[in-house]
Amino acid sequence: MPPKFSLQSVLDVRRGRVELLEIELGRLMTARQEMEMRLLSLQEFQRDLLEQLKDAQLGEIDLSKIGLIRLNLWQVNTYMENVSLELARLTREAGEKRLELVQAKQSEETLEILKQKRHEAYQAEQAQIEARAQDDLYIARAFRNQQQGA
Repeated sequence: MPPKFSLQSVLDVRRGRVELLEIELGRLMTARQEMEMRLLSLQEFQRDLLEQLKDAQLGEIDLSKIGLIRLNLWQVNTYMENVSLELARLTREAGEKRLELVQAKQSEETLEILKQKRHEAYQAEQAQIEARAQDDLYIARAFRNQQQGA
């Protein structure tokens, strides 16, 4: 049975950190996707309002209706700016979280490699011990056979 890896607790902590970062990145990506959908729906609403404004400016002009549409357009544009800023923030945070995740995975992988190399060294040591024991058996047999033959 191979010896316990001395840095196993550190490896477990790093695995937990990787899992936590993956969850946080997933949450950020979901929020970002929702913001993108919200921005797309606002852009569609803005197009509808612009179409309504164009229609309101044709023929008999109703200034109160045009004023209401313009007010709605101004509010939609303000909200679109806020959503765009939030989208940029989420994109930046997701990029930072992705970098953190990559670094955490590299740290975890480094310890995994150390663990694997220690396990391979242990197996090599065990193979040498077995080979020496096998050699000792062959030598003892040969010596016994030589003693019996003489």
